[in-house]
Amino acid sequence: MELSQRTLKRWRQANGAVAEDQRPQAERVVQPHQLTHAEEAAILDTCNEREYQSLPPSQIVPRLADKGLYLASESSFYRVLKSTSK
Repeated sequence: MELSQRTLKRWRQANGAVAEDQRPQAERVVQPHQLTHAEEAAILDTCNEREYQSLPPSQIVPRLADKGLYLASESSFYRVLKSTSK
């Protein structure tokens, strides 16, 4: 495993022991551009409409744009659909 000297120095405590991972205790910040539950529901409702059921987001988003409707980006559609399939 190739680690830089800086990474090793950051991981070590003053006594030389490896420091515990602090990421689980980190405060999670809500992103201002994060989709709301209502926006996610609108994406799911749209994807489940008969007209769009068999289409991937790469075709749904442009068709909605042609109608003058923007719900979210194509990647957001994929992310919402993936999160519901778990």
